[in-house]
Amino acid sequence: MRRWRVVLIVSAALLVLGFATIGVCADGGAMAAMYRTCECRGWEWQLYDRTDADGPRRTLCLGFVGARRCHQFRSGPEIACPGRQQ
Repeated sequence: MRRWRVVLIVSAALLVLGFATIGVCADGGAMAAMYRTCECRGWEWQLYDRTDADGPRRTLCLGFVGARRCHQFRSGPEIACPGRQQ
């Protein structure tokens, strides 16, 4: 009985840690909106890659997000990310 309790607690802790390390990395840029990218320290998973007319790709970072960069639009100049200090 005690063994199952330990297994349950460890599984729950790993699940919480897993959800805490998932974040959106590349996003935005459609219709001349701000485009955000990041440096993923882990595994970057591509959700979709649309055409230029629909908007850019979107990725998830399964790990820790490092430096974040924002651009005025997809291929535009780099700007300060809202809510973050650079």
